[in-house]
Amino acid sequence: MPIDCEDQELLDGFLTESTELLEKLDDDLVTLEKSPSDTDLLNRIFRSIHTVKGASSFLGFDLLVKVTHKTEDVLNRLRKTELSVNPEIMDVILEAVDLVKVLLNDIKGGEIQERDIDTTIAKLLPYLSETAAGSILPSPDPVASSCDTNPTAWDEPPVSATDGDDPSINQPAKEQAAVEQAGNPAVIAPPSQKPVPAKTEELADSATVRVDVKRLDDLMNQVGELVLERNRMVQLYSDFQEGLDPTGFSDEFGKLTKRLNFVTSELQMQVLKMRMIPVEKVFKKFPRIVRNLARELGKEVELLIFGEETELDRSVVDEIGDPLIHLIRNALDHGLETPEERTAAGKPAKGTVVLSATHEGNQIVISIKDNGRGINPEKVARKALEKGLVTDEQLAAMGTREILDLIFLPGFSTKEQTTDLSGRGVGMDVVRTNIRKLNGIIEIKNEVGQGSEFILRLPLTLAIIQSLLVQVESEIYSIPLSAVIETIKFNRASFTRLGARKFLNCGTRCCHWFVCTGSLVARGNP
Repeated sequence: MPIDCEDQELLDGFLTESTELLEKLDDDLVTLEKSPSDTDLLNRIFRSIHTVKGASSFLGFDLLVKVTHKTEDVLNRLRKTELSVNPEIMDVILEAVDLVKVLLNDIKGGEIQERDIDTTIAKLLPYLSETAAGSILPSPDPVASSCDTNPTAWDEPPVSATDGDDPSINQPAKEQAAVEQAGNPAVIAPPSQKPVPAKTEELADSATVRVDVKRLDDLMNQVGELVLERNRMVQLYSDFQEGLDPTGFSDEFGKLTKRLNFVTSELQMQVLKMRMIPVEKVFKKFPRIVRNLARELGKEVELLIFGEETELDRSVVDEIGDPLIHLIRNALDHGLETPEERTAAGKPAKGTVVLSATHEGNQIVISIKDNGRGINPEKVARKALEKGLVTDEQLAAMGTREILDLIFLPGFSTKEQTTDLSGRGVGMDVVRTNIRKLNGIIEIKNEVGQGSEFILRLPLTLAIIQSLLVQVESEIYSIPLSAVIETIKFNRASFTRLGARKFLNCGTRCCHWFVCTGSLVARGNP
């Protein structure tokens, strides 16, 4: 059903505000599960859902109102300590938030889709019953506790949970009946339940970037400086036409050239900075992913994030999400052991995954490190041979680093059985392929029994790449500066010969010397 909204500006404002609130909710809910006594955090989560519900009601998005209203009621009971925070409640709330994101994406697409909201609401209703106070509820039976699909059952106006009344008292009769059908949950042991998988749909608009006002001011100042230099150029040309002394013109033109070079360089930097956004945009979705995977795998995992304020070009940020998801999943599934295995090895039962980002020159370095079992090179080599990815001769010539790099080959996997998470041999191949598309590189640091670390080195931006121009005979080549370690001036006395090879004396070390003739990759005689 197409959306009929007369005030497009109001609708855009609602979508922007709701998107910002929901993007933060996943991280906040995972944090609340770890710190259930944090009332300020719980109140912030409640206010976010309440804001989305109120705006949705004003604009007439009924499906969104129904889901957010029930979610708000459950959160309100948590605020009033009528319920206690536990993984089962968080599973249901996170599923409701995922549904809200889906409904919001429908609105962004300009058309309301028919969505099954009754199943999710049915899972929320038992937490609104009188018998749910202070208990851990099982996952509600979708058959026994499903809501009436008659749309008129929801036509009653929503009651705000901020009035201080118990939301369950004001429920319609059919909702109360659904709650009663769920039985008395206080005396039922919670069954084993898999967490609701996080939706992969992105709410953020990839066509827009939020820009700090100070950066706009700096950009305006640089444009003003450029206009002044343009006026000086116009005046200089006018003076030259009127017979300005050529010597004086040359001096003034030289000064003008230097000023223009400085101003345009600064202007370029300001424009690039406007495209830069914190890598937090990608990092903030990983607490939810780690939480769900840890529960599914039966592992205890703590995710530590550092450097989320590090800035990166928007085009790069949009592309690194999938590789990072693969690496995080790989760390949990392959790297970290189960609590029993860790305890037997003398490690803490809870494993740790560290995700960090830092700047190094013109690159950003992203690290994914775990304190798990590490990568066994012998097992990697054996699996590569079994799958026919390498020969015995090739393997014999490889060092440890080359053997570890075999995990990036298409079809490679150390899993004996294929699961939903791994075993298909495509994850690490996708990681390296995507990183190379960004002109980046990936490195592995490994210590068997102690853990592994994957290091991504990426350019800050793909919009402009600084390069070193090199002339070989009549051809000029451009080498990205990120690939240049240093440039050295030398003379013939700097060369030494060892057998058939020539080496260049580079101070404290000797570098193998190749002569390029016709092509940078061609090797010929000097």
